[in-house]
Parts: sequence; structure tokens; C-alpha cells
Amino acid sequence: MKIKIITAVVILSAAFAACKKKQPETVPVPKAESSAQTSAAVSTAPAVGRNPLAAPGDYLKTTVGQVQKAKAAKALYEKTAKDGLDSLDLKDTGGN
Repeated sequence: MKIKIITAVVILSAAFAACKKKQPETVPVPKAESSAQTSAAVSTAPAVGRNPLAAPGDYLKTTVGQVQKAKAAKALYEKTAKDGLDSLDLKDTGGN
């Protein structure tokens, strides 16, 4: 019995020693960055590419056509919420 315990301890010790994290053979050294890479990136594009007064018109163009989709999404959300609440009713078992 003692031999089995000693054998188990030796095997476990060997397993833990084998699982030890190995040190890397070579330590990676970061390369020195050139001065072009260390300087701040500056955009050469103009600050405003289009007329800023056209923004409200663009907003209306993109949202007015989406009203029906929004109404359909609202109806689907309300139907799903109602069905979810109806499923919590313990008096209506649904015929099961």
C-alpha cells in the first residue's frame, strides 16, 4: 500500500515538473521606430468636405423613407411583448 502511495506522489511530482512554463529561448527585442512613425498623423483632407448647411436635408432624405419600416418594427415589438406576457398566464395552458 505504501508503495502505491509513494509511486502516485512521484508520478504527480513528475507531472507538475513537466507542466512548468518554459522560458523563451530568445527574448524578442522591439525594433526602434523611425521618426516618421513616431510623429503624429495629420490629415491632409479638408475639415468639411461638403456644405454643412446641407446636413439637415440629408438627414430628412435618409429618415423619411424609413417611416413604414419603423412602424412595422414597432408593431412586431408590441406583438412579441404581448405574446410573451400572454405566455406567462397560468390559467391559459394552451391546450397542453
